[in-house]
Amino acid sequence: MTKIAIHQPMFLPYPGFFNKIKEADIFVIGDDAYYSRRYFYNRNKIKTPNGTLMLTVPLIDPERKKLNEVKIFNETNWKHKHLRSLQTFYRKADYYEDHIPFFEKVYNKNWDLLFDISMETMYYLMEQLGLDIEIYYTSEILKDYEFKGKTQRIIDICKILGADEYLSGIGGKNYLEPELFEKNGIKLEFQNYKPKKYKQLYGEFIPNLSTIDLLFNMGEKAIDYI
Repeated sequence: MTKIAIHQPMFLPYPGFFNKIKEADIFVIGDDAYYSRRYFYNRNKIKTPNGTLMLTVPLIDPERKKLNEVKIFNETNWKHKHLRSLQTFYRKADYYEDHIPFFEKVYNKNWDLLFDISMETMYYLMEQLGLDIEIYYTSEILKDYEFKGKTQRIIDICKILGADEYLSGIGGKNYLEPELFEKNGIKLEFQNYKPKKYKQLYGEFIPNLSTIDLLFNMGEKAIDYI
């Protein structure tokens, strides 16, 4: 069986995002989904001595725009703040020296689109986790697509890519139509991700931080906690 998973692009996503990739054979980036402030499209959390800190990419009027169109507001020093936060709060992490050069490079580049920096960092994290999987984009495989409902859209993606199993996030239970998957011969499965404790700086374990916290602290062993 060929299992497919779909997810919108996220900025420095938490380990559950990569767990979905790990469990799938094909991964589809929903880059033509519309931005919503409800989700962590442009932000994620790291750990500090005082709890969590949100790293946020400022945006230019993102509402009603597709995720691959959202522009970054570069009239602030957000890149410097992000990098200084990583340097300050992870310099004592076991694998800091292995990974900080990549983030220094990222934050010294000019970024116009949120999608571009999200993909650059996602691919780096995938590489460091040893995740090698086919990646597709909904904007490419569904070009000129006539929308027929959320469930049918997913089924059509599965058919286009030759998948007979779909791995949904747990939130899919609120809107997916299982009978349509069954009718089309596609097995529907829901992700069952549970955070695993790993060695962190600054005291008690905090789950669901950005995966960069896991990488700085656990290095090549990070995949065991995904």
